Amino acid sequence: MSVHNESLDMARPVERAQEPPELEYNAVRNDSLTMFGAAIGGAILGMLLTLLVLAVINGGTLSFSGGERLDVLEASVARIDENVGAVSYNVDVVAEQARTLQGQLATVEADLRSELAADRQDMAQLQQAVDQLNVASDQFTTFLTALERALSEATSALDETQSATGQ
Repeated sequence: MSVHNESLDMARPVERAQEPPELEYNAVRNDSLTMFGAAIGGAILGMLLTLLVLAVINGGTLSFSGGERLDVLEASVARIDENVGAVSYNVDVVAEQARTLQGQLATVEADLRSELAADRQDMAQLQQAVDQLNVASDQFTTFLTALERALSEATSALDETQSATGQ
């Protein structure tokens, strides 16, 4: 639209749209029908091939209900279900035993820690007794040394007295 005022002229002849040539229109229509036919044929061929594969899998039949294979499969599923139940029960039993053992281990650990503390106290008391025994031994050694000196002095005094008296 322009900025200038333009009048609409209704008297102008309307331009006619040109129609496509007939040959081009027929070619497009024929191509569309060919593609539609190919799509339908491909779908039918795919369905037939699928049914063929299913027939091969099922031993030549298209029957999917019942049969020996379904009974065998149901029996296998039932056995698997029983085994899963037994395994679940065994896991529960093992878990309970593990909890019991964990509690017992905690009790044993506490008992061992208390015994270790008692043993440390006993060792401290034994060390004190050994220290006191070492002090007593030193004192006894000192006493024996003093007694030996006194005996030596008494013997030498006795020898001096005997030699002074002439015996």
